[in-house]
Amino acid sequence: MTILYRYVTREVVNCLLIVLAAVLSIYLAVDFIEKIDNFMEAGVSVKRCVVYLLYKLPFIVVQIAPVGFLLSILIALGLMNKNNEVIALRSCGIGKFHLLKPTVTLGALLCIGLFVMTEVVVPPFMANANRIWLHEVRKKDLHATQTTDIWMRNAHQIVHIKKYDYDLKRITGVTIYTFNDQFHLVQRIDALSGSFDGQHWILSDAIKQVFTPDGGVKSTVPDDTVEMTIDLNPDDLATVAKRSDEMGLAELKRYIKRAEQEGYTATRYRVDYQSKIATPFVCVLLSILGTAIALGGKLREGMSVSITYGLGIAFLYWIFNSFCISLGYAEILPPLIAAWVANLVFLCASGILMLRAV
Repeated sequence: MTILYRYVTREVVNCLLIVLAAVLSIYLAVDFIEKIDNFMEAGVSVKRCVVYLLYKLPFIVVQIAPVGFLLSILIALGLMNKNNEVIALRSCGIGKFHLLKPTVTLGALLCIGLFVMTEVVVPPFMANANRIWLHEVRKKDLHATQTTDIWMRNAHQIVHIKKYDYDLKRITGVTIYTFNDQFHLVQRIDALSGSFDGQHWILSDAIKQVFTPDGGVKSTVPDDTVEMTIDLNPDDLATVAKRSDEMGLAELKRYIKRAEQEGYTATRYRVDYQSKIATPFVCVLLSILGTAIALGGKLREGMSVSITYGLGIAFLYWIFNSFCISLGYAEILPPLIAAWVANLVFLCASGILMLRAV
């Protein structure tokens, strides 16, 4: 590695660490203030709140690292451009493409690091964070396997939910067992689906069975809709049921296969599967894009302009990528295209800007 590569790499890495430290500090402070009241009301110590936030840290790092990397490139190379270091390099016969190599290398390394973290670190850490929130703070005896087979138990009920839909906030395949004080089964309700009206769950296509003290069936009543009060809300379900971004690729692939075998549509999860592969590669294209803008001679005004450019670019990418992902969820675009089209468009734009900056 040449002296120039080491210098550029050191400057970008230092800026990246500063940006990540600043953003993570703000996030942890805000989340701590937001959650500490819930922990104190539940009688949980401040130490457990800190542990809860630390468990969420890898997930937040994965989310903000690409934006932080873009900002670090813009700041580091922008300052070099402002201080005429780029002009000095060009006068020595060193072109701007030489500055692209260390940033792209860092982008590739960050891409690999985020992929490994998403696969290995994030799932167990988020599972521990959710366990603290549900069991210690919310005091809910709630368990789930991926996004299916959710079980909840309280003093007089055991609730089984076959599947929870995040977008529609609907539950499918609901079975509710109700017990008396002696833990004898007194009622069972099976429903095809259910929705939350803000206070109660409205179960559709339900069948209610009432049992006698000796275990016999007293009556069986089909009902189009049943209103039930369950100590369970969509926020609890969203916490306990793993989202796609909390599962590794192998786990998500198994879930897709299982859901389709059981007759559920898995389009959303197929899009998320492709997106989990495409998302880390954004670090590589952002390294090209950031280098092109920083060396284009338009960021000589200083760090504030660099940060503005970086946030603007990140916002445009997020909007466009979210739009494409939504088209994939709606089955307008195939999952592969929906997940990768934003990367391809911004890669082309990065290449054009880099050629213009030379």
